[in-house]
Amino acid sequence: MKTLGVIAQKGGTGKTTLSVHLAVQATRDNMRVLLLDIDPQASATAWWKRRHDERPELIQAQGDALPQILEHVQQQTYDLVIADTAPHSSADAVICARLADHVMIPTRPAILDLDAIGATTEIVKEISGSSAIVLNACPPPRQFGESHIVTEAREALKYYGLPVCEVAVSQRAAFSHALIDGRSVAEFDSGGKATHEIARLWDNIKQDIGL
Repeated sequence: MKTLGVIAQKGGTGKTTLSVHLAVQATRDNMRVLLLDIDPQASATAWWKRRHDERPELIQAQGDALPQILEHVQQQTYDLVIADTAPHSSADAVICARLADHVMIPTRPAILDLDAIGATTEIVKEISGSSAIVLNACPPPRQFGESHIVTEAREALKYYGLPVCEVAVSQRAAFSHALIDGRSVAEFDSGGKATHEIARLWDNIKQDIGL
């Protein structure tokens, strides 16, 4: 069993959107997946309750219960646990970073988001585990490559000394439409660009986490 921690001290980074989409993508890869919603806003839980498929499985809990939950599910044949953490909770983020096999740090490419990511990167760097920053809600790529703001964000993120995922996830309407009734973009529009980006992100994370 592998654990992916999704951590962002700043709100509005799309942390939950990426968590639920990666959870669905892993189930489509024939994995048994548990989504842990330890964000008090419980957005992942609300999405899951609208869903017509019992996969991925979900547990809603407080962040300080994460060690006990992971110990409990260790013997339940899960392939992957994805922990969607709360923003503005350093304590939960530290616990998650310590227990996760890989930490994903989502951020938007705007300057205020890039400035705010420092608190999260410091938590992860202190743990010294496997991690990557993922640029999310980006302007869609142009004909000849990613937009200038994404390229500039990659350059700015070098300051924090953590790997930046080669896959940037674009801001697309398909994400909003899919979440309305508990689906992922792969289930809403299987051939769409958003589906392709999530599949690429999952392939990248799957390698990082050793699945």
